[in-house]
Amino acid sequence: MNKLLPRIVVGVCLAVLAVGGTVAWLLRDRLSASSKSVPDRADYDALVARLGAEEPAVRDELNALICTAGGLDETDQARRGTLTRDCPDPIVLLEIDHVRSYLRKAARGEADPFHFVAPDQRGHLKQLFGENPSAEEVLAVRRALARLGAEFEIIRQPPDWKVKIEGEPVAMPFLDLLREGYEFMPATKHPPLRAEPIIPAFAGTDAELLAHIDQYFNGARARAAFPPEKFPKLYEGGRIPPIPTALADYRQSIQAGIAAEKRILLPSANPGPDAIEAVNDVYDKLERFFAAVEQFGD
Repeated sequence: MNKLLPRIVVGVCLAVLAVGGTVAWLLRDRLSASSKSVPDRADYDALVARLGAEEPAVRDELNALICTAGGLDETDQARRGTLTRDCPDPIVLLEIDHVRSYLRKAARGEADPFHFVAPDQRGHLKQLFGENPSAEEVLAVRRALARLGAEFEIIRQPPDWKVKIEGEPVAMPFLDLLREGYEFMPATKHPPLRAEPIIPAFAGTDAELLAHIDQYFNGARARAAFPPEKFPKLYEGGRIPPIPTALADYRQSIQAGIAAEKRILLPSANPGPDAIEAVNDVYDKLERFFAAVEQFGD
């Protein structure tokens, strides 16, 4: 019995050491977890207060801005990849350096309105709206772009109409331009824009919309509808800009061209009301888009 006692004592001591070691590791892990720095949200809270908006609305828009932002480094891209559409906690946004840097500058009144747009995609925005637009100007432009984008999206949808002309082919450049809306690029690539933004910073989708419209207005069909010799004010450096507000100067000429095409589609002296309505519906989509371009920023 006496010989077993030392062995028992040694066994108990080893067990105590083992348990103590486990406790130590658990405490160390817990302390390590608690010592991880939580991003400071002071700049974020200051932005919410400055905008005078509800915090969830600011969080939702900031989430959308970073999700469509360009020019992120690999670390920020990886962190963005973990975001959800709803983003229930602003802390996950504050873990992204690109977001924190915007908030820091915003707190000093030095926020870059192009912060969330990749440097190589800022050209159209700066050309149209200047290098340093005010917060009020940025919000007004974003709202106007959303309205323009909504009309552009309509002509990008697959058509619910079909035109068949018997006899010799007849030039109908405006009908061809309408076709171009859904043929130049898949409608699924149309960028979604926020109708009522509250953060004075351009989104990547704002720049994307302008790039799409620029491509649309500078294809062969647009050049056929707007030949430079007949519409010289539309062109700048040999190209039509993404928002050619000079369309307003040619409104009568455009309307006359569209009316001539309608007469081709309605050759009868007394076309029925259904036929007239069907043809008008086709061209109304294009005319509404032209009107949105003319009225941009009004």
